[in-house]
This record gives sequence, C-alpha cells and structure tokens, in this order.
Amino acid sequence: MPKESSKVDRKFLRFGSLGIQMGVLIYLGSELGKYLDHKYPSENNWYTIICILGSVGISFYQLIKKMPKD
Repeated sequence: MPKESSKVDRKFLRFGSLGIQMGVLIYLGSELGKYLDHKYPSENNWYTIICILGSVGISFYQLIKKMPKD
C-alpha cells in the first residue's frame, strides 16, 4: 500500500505545480504584453493580446506533455 500512496502523491504534486506554472506563465505574458503596449502604443493593445494567447498556448502545450499516455 505505501507504494500506491506515494505514486498518487507524486501525481498530485506534479499536476498541482503545473497549475501554478500555468498561472505564473500567463501572468508574465500579460505583463510583457502591457510593457510592449506601453512602449509601442497601438489602438487595440495587440501586444498584450498576442502575449497572453501565446502564454496560454505554451501552458496548454506543457499540460498536454505532462499528461499520462495511458
């Protein structure tokens, strides 16, 4: 039984930390976009939109790579 418990704990920690990674990555992407929009102004804040979508895409890529292949 201890082996099964530690296996579940490792999966929980791996996916729990992935959620934090996703949040931090998306936040940093939004901050980068805001900085670029401030430095190079445009009508629709394109840099913020592009950086957020890019960071969401990278986050989903990381999530898919970490999923078990059962």
